[in-house]
Amino acid sequence: MNKEKCPFKVDDKVVYRPSNRGHALGIMIDPQLQKGRSYKIVRVDKDVYVVVEGFENAAGGGIYWTEFSAE
Repeated sequence: MNKEKCPFKVDDKVVYRPSNRGHALGIMIDPQLQKGRSYKIVRVDKDVYVVVEGFENAAGGGIYWTEFSAE
């Protein structure tokens, strides 16, 4: 896992581009994020976990920032 802090900020638009591991873990999240779709960041937890609009209350909380790319 990358130890760098998340370079994204609240209100940034990011694209969900999960790694194979991230995709496998994401299957357990309900509702599921869609690969290649853009999302607006509403929160960054612990400097590394991104929470996107519409998924604020998803089980498991945020997703590691490296699973996203800048829009």
